Amino acid sequence: MRKLLLIFFLFLTISVAVSLSFQGEFTDLIELKILEKRFENELIKVDLRIPWLKIAKDVEFSKSLNGEIEERFTSLVNSVLEDAKWVQNDPLLSSSLPYSLWSRTIVTYLSDELLSCVIYVSHYTGGVHEHLNVFSYTVDLVERKILKLRDLFNDSFNYEGRIKQYLIEQIKSQPKMFLPNAVDELRQLNLEQLAFTVSKVGLTLHFPPYIVSPFSLGILDITIPWSKFQDGLKFSF
Repeated sequence: MRKLLLIFFLFLTISVAVSLSFQGEFTDLIELKILEKRFENELIKVDLRIPWLKIAKDVEFSKSLNGEIEERFTSLVNSVLEDAKWVQNDPLLSSSLPYSLWSRTIVTYLSDELLSCVIYVSHYTGGVHEHLNVFSYTVDLVERKILKLRDLFNDSFNYEGRIKQYLIEQIKSQPKMFLPNAVDELRQLNLEQLAFTVSKVGLTLHFPPYIVSPFSLGILDITIPWSKFQDGLKFSF
């Protein structure tokens, strides 16, 4: 494991970045970069785009957030590498090498108060198709904390009821897009487990395959207009 970790951190040092920065009302310099991280050998091909945040007056928070993201992707890289090493000497299974890990980051909102971004992830370790996953980070830049879905709403507001009502309406209006048991699964689903992002348009929930939709649709993104939440929001978009 230590050797695998070393490989990943070596290629982190050769990343490049495109940055977007602005001066917030609270006088902190906020700098956001999308880092490009690539590595390839006979076992694995890695092509990542991940966010990197710098708040000039709060280095510790920046380090904590960036460290959490880096740790998550280090774990993913090591997992795929371990799978690849396990099959490399098998004449049949090794035909699928090199395995791959890919990610792309989309920033959906950036202001002096909030940053919101989604990271789409795909990795292939043999079999019929790749594995798809999605992570998100919505960060309160004033309070310096990563927000949970419930943090967007006033305490007494039934946001789960509003969200599920809207989603069930969407499922019933386009049933061919969803799994036969999608409504039942949604009613039991803990929404806090889903990736989410915010934008000027609304709240977007990001569903990995097989939760409510088939694999053929990939990651399913459903945006709920802010008007559906009326006076329940803590933030203005």
